Amino acid sequence: MIKNAHNPNRPYSPDPDQAEQIKHWHTPDLTADARSQDTRTNALNLQRPDSKRVADDETEETLEIKPLTADDIEQMRQAAHDEGMLQGKEEGFAKGYSERREQGQQDGLKQGLAEGKKQGLADAATEIDTLRAELSVLFDQLQQPLAKIDNRVEQELVQLALAMAKSVINVEVTTNPQVILQALQEAIGALPLQSNAVTIKLNPADVATVKQHYSETEITERGWQLRAEPLLAQGGCLVQSSSSSVDRSIQQRVQSSLEHFLQLEEAAEHAAESIINDTVDDTIDDIAADTEQRKVTESDSPAKSSQSAPSSERQAEKEKKQTSAQDPKPHD
Repeated sequence: MIKNAHNPNRPYSPDPDQAEQIKHWHTPDLTADARSQDTRTNALNLQRPDSKRVADDETEETLEIKPLTADDIEQMRQAAHDEGMLQGKEEGFAKGYSERREQGQQDGLKQGLAEGKKQGLADAATEIDTLRAELSVLFDQLQQPLAKIDNRVEQELVQLALAMAKSVINVEVTTNPQVILQALQEAIGALPLQSNAVTIKLNPADVATVKQHYSETEITERGWQLRAEPLLAQGGCLVQSSSSSVDRSIQQRVQSSLEHFLQLEEAAEHAAESIINDTVDDTIDDIAADTEQRKVTESDSPAKSSQSAPSSERQAEKEKKQTSAQDPKPHD
């Protein structure tokens, strides 16, 4: 009789599930073959787990270890070689990528700075050219009104000087007989040496003056033929020979003097204009140099720009231009 584990005095009474399993319980095989197979079961006629484990252990013990062949060794060596190559490749790639990345960043930074500096200088040159053109237009606009005023004043001064010269000369020639005599000598001296017969046209008043200073014999010996010309102003003469003529009339002498004066004035104006243009160019160059200096300083602050010309050299060149412009050669 099976006793109850909880109450030894009370018979064991299985529960319905256990009772159902008991109904299907088979008597285990106790023969020698069955025992040799070690198919031991538990109370429920189920194979015990430890018997299966023992069988597996016996199977493992019966496994034979085969020796390694040359192919196996070669495969193992190749596998280890491939694994080492792969690991070295990965490590080398990671290291090379890091180094090349750092080098690429440095090269990119240098190239970017160089291109930025070059682009900055190009932009500065464009701005300088634009500024130069604007300043040139501005100076031209400032000079145009002054030039118009100068031209008008110049014309009025010329007319005034001409009128004053004529007035002074008319007074001089009527009171000083030396005027016509000097004009006659200058005209005769301007003729070629081989000139013999000379026709001298004079104002009737000047004919009398010449005859007072030269006798008829002297006039004949000199080969002069005096001819009165009422249209000529007093104090002037027109000398003609067979090959040339000299105009020493008052009108021509005043015109020559005036032209010479205007030539001197034109030379002075040219010198002044040259000085102004040089000053404008120097001012523009100074502004351009300062702008370029600022651009270079902004793009590369540690470096000092050596491209702009020193101010002392520009000043010396400016003074040289002004000196040469202030010393014009008069026209003959």
